Amino acid sequence: MAKLIVNNQQVDQFYNANTPEHITAQLVLEQFGESAIFEVQLSEAEQAELSRQTSRQSINQQVADNASILGTTSDTTHILLNELSGFINKLSQAQSLAEMRASTESLKAAIGSIEQQVTDGSLEFPYQVKGQAQVMDEICTRAQGVSQILKQS
Repeated sequence: MAKLIVNNQQVDQFYNANTPEHITAQLVLEQFGESAIFEVQLSEAEQAELSRQTSRQSINQQVADNASILGTTSDTTHILLNELSGFINKLSQAQSLAEMRASTESLKAAIGSIEQQVTDGSLEFPYQVKGQAQVMDEICTRAQGVSQILKQS
């Protein structure tokens, strides 16, 4: 829990970290006077959550709202599903190395440039910034949580 510090002394060790700053300022003014100086110290977990919320708010304001991001994710999944399906179908019928190579053309045309963009640094995916191990942990944790709920239904 957050701690409320007034005039360098802890006055509340279980302060609600979600309390708006102007409410805290009013509380401090009423209880400690105009000259009181305060700060709210967040726990590590609260600081991490605040950082996540701030990042999400910035993404929402500067890049795209959640519905747009979901739409982009859906479009990406559909492109990959369609192209992978075509690749697998062509590859499974290939009789020669030339036919195997030809089976990759549509997939290469659709997404082949991505690798070069990542390599030359002109494109960076969020999972690369967050770290692939962390992202894989999040994927597995969420998948397992959803699976558990579905089993209970």
